[in-house]
This record gives sequence, C-alpha cells and structure tokens, in this order.
Amino acid sequence: MKNYQRLFYRNYYAQNEKGQYIPVSRKACFAPAEPPTEDNPYKQRWFYDPEADYVVRLERSKNGEAIYRSNDTSLKREERYNNKKFSCIWKNTSNCDQNCIECNEKNTSRTVELDKTWTGEKRNEMKSTFDPIDETQNIAEILEDKELISILTSALDNLSNEDKLLFNCLIEKKAKNEIAKLLNLKSVDGARYRELQLRKKLLLNKGLKDFLEK
Repeated sequence: MKNYQRLFYRNYYAQNEKGQYIPVSRKACFAPAEPPTEDNPYKQRWFYDPEADYVVRLERSKNGEAIYRSNDTSLKREERYNNKKFSCIWKNTSNCDQNCIECNEKNTSRTVELDKTWTGEKRNEMKSTFDPIDETQNIAEILEDKELISILTSALDNLSNEDKLLFNCLIEKKAKNEIAKLLNLKSVDGARYRELQLRKKLLLNKGLKDFLEK
C-alpha cells in the first residue's frame, strides 16, 4: 500500500477532543505520535483523501480508529482497482515480447480515460486534460459526513433486528401504518412508541449524542 504521508496535500487538519477539525501545518499534522497507554490504548491514525487534497490527524479514540479503518479499506480497494484498470493490455499475450523496458506500448491502459482526448490516429497520440480542484467544497462537512456514518454504523450494530428494520423504515420515510404492519404492531400509536424508544436507544451512544449536540 502507498505511503500516503509522503504525498503533499493542499490542506492539513487535526481533530480535537470535541471532534472538530482544526487547520494545522503539515509538520503538526504528521508530528510523531504518542505511544498507546493503559489509559488510551488507541494508536495515532490519519484520514487521507488524495483526491480532495487533504489529510486529517485523527483523535486517538474508538471513533478515530473506526474512521481510520474505513478509510484504509477504501484506499486499498481504490489501489487494487487502479492497478487492474491501468494494467498493460499486452502483458502475457502473443503481442508481448516480455521486454517491458524497451516496449513502445509500455503501460498502454486497458481503458481510455475520460479526461483524455484523441489528437491523432495512433493510440499513443493523446493529450491529457484535467479539471482544477473545486475550491467551493466544504472539507469540514465532508469529514463530518464520514464521521457520522462511522458513528451510526457503531450505534446500529448494537440494535436488535426489529430496531434495525424500524431504522431503515424511518430513513425511507415509510408511513406509520406501513411500519406498524411490518413490525406486527396493533396500531399506529405502537409504531410511534417504538420510534420514540429507538431514538432514546440511539442517543445512548455517546459518540452519536456528542455529534448531534455539537
């Protein structure tokens, strides 16, 4: 896997104890980490987004660990996808002479990138173009969305199957009578009561409660 700390980013952040993202310097973002202790066994983790051009030094906590693992899985998946997508189309075929160093078709991709345009009849005659980074995107909001997803996932893992079904119904904005039918409840009032109980259960999750009360 790539060493994402070797890359340079447009923005650097550090997450404080309240979960807020504070702009910092590259040096502060990648400063040496404190070792895990008995009071805080979590390692220092970072969140990387090379495409949006930012990195975050995460708080050493259960939530920070969850965000890191989700990000790490996503980065590995993207690397595998790109390695396969841009692998040479001639490798291990009758058109390949196995001499990659002197090959004129070296790194000929399996796909044509949409940000390239043809400038001639030969496939090598391509001109690369790109769009600049969208300066209007709110990086803090993007990070908060990712954090909320991680917190919700953790909270939902502790729910019963019926509560998970109810949660999905609420997300899909199903009518109360339909919810009552799906949960085998006798009345719409029963559905309202179960919804109220579910909200109380979700707010028992400290991470979710802290997030909603920011």
